[in-house]
Amino acid sequence: MFYKLKKSAKKLSFSSYNFIKDLLYPPVCFYCKTYLSRNATFCKYCYDAITPIVTTTITVTKKYNIKVFAISAYKDPIRALILSKGSSDIVASRKLGELIWELTYLKNAEFDYIVPIALHWQRYASRGFNQAHEMANSIAKKSGKPVVSLLIRKKKTRRQSELVPSQRAVNVSDAFVLSDLALKNKKAYKNKKFLIIDDLLTTGSTMKSAARVLLQLQPKEIVAAVASRVI
Repeated sequence: MFYKLKKSAKKLSFSSYNFIKDLLYPPVCFYCKTYLSRNATFCKYCYDAITPIVTTTITVTKKYNIKVFAISAYKDPIRALILSKGSSDIVASRKLGELIWELTYLKNAEFDYIVPIALHWQRYASRGFNQAHEMANSIAKKSGKPVVSLLIRKKKTRRQSELVPSQRAVNVSDAFVLSDLALKNKKAYKNKKFLIIDDLLTTGSTMKSAARVLLQLQPKEIVAAVASRVI
């Protein structure tokens, strides 16, 4: 009986499969959980509640600044998607990447490689995925640019949200090093344009720390994109 069902399922067209999937598991808004008539991240009400935010610039060194694109300030409904990583919701992370592409000026920026902020291995083991990497994968599908893991987080840092602003720079100081991939292919990355991806920008300490390490590869330019930033 199982074999017959499996064989019948293979004959279903993609549209028929989606119809059955939506019938059994109807799409819901990721924030208010309202049932949706089509597959989307948010219902119209929650989507319209997203307030765009201007691109900002952070100082990495005395001579180097980077632009940071963001969807909105750190508030719902985007905040709810970011916090979903705590419940290991990998789909929410992928949706964040799609929304960054859809709702920021990132699609107009030039970059050759997408570099997700690295997660310490212990935190990765407990969560099961790196939210920044999943976001980067979604942007890669939209942009056609590859995701490269050029960073390793060597130090298990405390969550930045748990610290006061004055402690955050110290917390992520020397947290990152170049990965073996980066070290073995230094010439390939020289004069290239990097896009750093993370979920949240608070004081910018994590982004600055990561960018300083990437500067060792002598890139032509570094830009960054986050789902939201604290203002």
